[in-house]
Amino acid sequence: MSARARPLAAALLCALAACRDPAAPQLYAVHRARGPIKADGRLDEPAWRDAGWTYDFVRSLDARPTLQRTRAKLLYDDERLYVGFEVTDDYLVTPFRKDDEPLYTSEVVEIFLQPGEASGAPMYYEVELSPNDLVFDASFTGRRQGMQLAWSSGAKHGVLLGGVTPGWTGELAIAFASLAPHAPPRPGDTWRFDLYRLDVDAQGRTEGQALSAPLVGDFHNLARFAFLRFE
Repeated sequence: MSARARPLAAALLCALAACRDPAAPQLYAVHRARGPIKADGRLDEPAWRDAGWTYDFVRSLDARPTLQRTRAKLLYDDERLYVGFEVTDDYLVTPFRKDDEPLYTSEVVEIFLQPGEASGAPMYYEVELSPNDLVFDASFTGRRQGMQLAWSSGAKHGVLLGGVTPGWTGELAIAFASLAPHAPPRPGDTWRFDLYRLDVDAQGRTEGQALSAPLVGDFHNLARFAFLRFE
C-alpha cells in the first residue's frame, strides 16, 4: 500500500468500526515503520501517523462496550514489533515496583503473540506493561502450560502519564529475536495475537478488556485470538 493510501485506509477502517461484529475475532494489518521509533510512551514519531488505530477494546467476557476507552496501534521493522496503547483512565492503581511481579492483577495493558499458529505451533508469548512503566513477560508451550518466567521479550518500553486526558499512553518494542524461529515476519505472514487491558476502579472492581473478546474469564483463550497480518 502506498504511503498516501495508508491514512485513507486507516480512516476507512475507523468508519467501518460501528458496523463490525464485536464478538468476532478481529484482523489488524500491521505496516512497516517508515522511520525510527523511540519507545517512550509518546506516540509522536512521524512513523506512527501511518498506523491506524485498532477498534476500541470491548469487555472481555461479553464483547459489550467498556466503561473506559482503550485502543492501540502497531508497526514493525526488521528488529521489533511496536505496540502503542492509548488508555483512558480516571483512577490509577499501581501497587507493584519491580518488573515481573504479578502486574496482571492490577492496572495493565497486554499483548499476547502466537507467531507459529499457522504451522500448528502452540507456543505463545505474553508481554504486559503497567502505567508505572513496569514489564511482565512470559512464554507458554500451550494454553496455560509450560510457563517460563525466565523468557525475556527484550522489550523496550515507555509510559506517558497524561498522554491522553484522563489516562496514559504506553509503548512496547518487542524484539523479534526473542520470538525465534517464527520471527522476524515476512510480508504476507499472519500471526495470531490479542491485546488486553485490566482496569481497576476506585472501589477495587476490575474490568477485563480485549481487542478480540475471549468470552470466558481467561485471557489465554487462544481460539479467540485476533489475526495480525504483516504488510
